[in-house]
Amino acid sequence: MCDFRKIIFRQTGYVAQCSFCHSIEIVFGTSVIHIGFLDWASFNKYISGVRYDCNRPDSGDIRNIMLQLGGHSPLQLFLTANELQDFCDLIDQADSEIRAKHLIGLFSGE
Repeated sequence: MCDFRKIIFRQTGYVAQCSFCHSIEIVFGTSVIHIGFLDWASFNKYISGVRYDCNRPDSGDIRNIMLQLGGHSPLQLFLTANELQDFCDLIDQADSEIRAKHLIGLFSGE
């Protein structure tokens, strides 16, 4: 059974990581996404690509950006440009924390 510990917490959501299996839980708005630790890098790359592709001066109020999150139970998130920015910032901060924890673990022998 997973023991998720919050890495990043914001008003719109949080990112947590299991201290046993290292899987990652992302909560954003009313959506919950679970990602295996080995899939984290590809997820982060996908989100960065969407952020880059959707960098346009649209209205920030229209949910016209779809994140297609595949897997065994596909999930689609429809976000505004502002929500996408906030989601990407959350993922970026979590990625920095996860990388730092991993490096510390390597040096401490964990």
